Amino acid sequence: MNGSDLKDKREAAGAGDAGLDMLLRQLHEDIGLNLKQYKPNYLKRRIGVRMRATGCSDYLQYRRFVKEHREEGKRLINDLTINVTEFFRDPDVYEAIRKQVIPAIMQYKRESRTSSLRAWSAGCATGEEPYSLAILFQHALESEPDPRSWTLRITATDLDDKALEKAREGRYESAKVPTGLAIEDYFDREGDEYVVKERVKRPVRFLLMDIVRQPPLRHLDLILCRNVLIYFEREKQQRILDIFRQCLRPGGFLVLGKSEAILGPSEGGLVPFSRKERVYRKEGYQLMDNGSRRQGAR
Repeated sequence: MNGSDLKDKREAAGAGDAGLDMLLRQLHEDIGLNLKQYKPNYLKRRIGVRMRATGCSDYLQYRRFVKEHREEGKRLINDLTINVTEFFRDPDVYEAIRKQVIPAIMQYKRESRTSSLRAWSAGCATGEEPYSLAILFQHALESEPDPRSWTLRITATDLDDKALEKAREGRYESAKVPTGLAIEDYFDREGDEYVVKERVKRPVRFLLMDIVRQPPLRHLDLILCRNVLIYFEREKQQRILDIFRQCLRPGGFLVLGKSEAILGPSEGGLVPFSRKERVYRKEGYQLMDNGSRRQGAR
């Protein structure tokens, strides 16, 4: 094999799956993120955008660029985690949460004589989703005899550190609330910006976290993971759903995106609660005839 053939072979490897695999291994070592969990075609498209932006012609050249420019790895993560969101996106979903899910959670809490509400916004992007959730919970608590006796904690996680910075600031160009709520109760106006009020921000905790890794969250009442699973292969989707099952308490709720669904039988797991809105409920809790609750019932 002559020098020209060797060069062609190296270039083919750099542009093909072997080069992509080497790049992903390097990113895993440098960043600690296993990018192989994403769908291959999605990865290739998003990496291709960064390759063109940096003037790299193949995966191996881009791999060298990432090693020499550490900030590029963070830029790639930010590109992979596309943040398209708004307050109360898909109003019918939030109406289901407001009128069906939250009342069911509150009923469970009263029956179990507990006053701690716990939720997780997985893939929270720039914060509109967890703040929307905080607004709905706080609106529901206003009808309670003693709202201050309740505690609310919403854990909001994402891989995009820049998106999380914006989320923590709580400043937005646009905002909205559901019918019947007053926007001035939840936002201040500062010039052209809507600023989330401190009482809405207070229960929300933002964390940089990989959704595929087991989080230190347990006994959750509600998980929102909307339009995130579509970027993962089937095996990883199942892994994420297993994590959600472990994090939810019996009777807890999971809300997925409109283009996502749990297919087939669910083992000890999640059953449809409102199929159209992609709301699921973890099995293992129901009321006895005398009104007392029973764990482990199916």
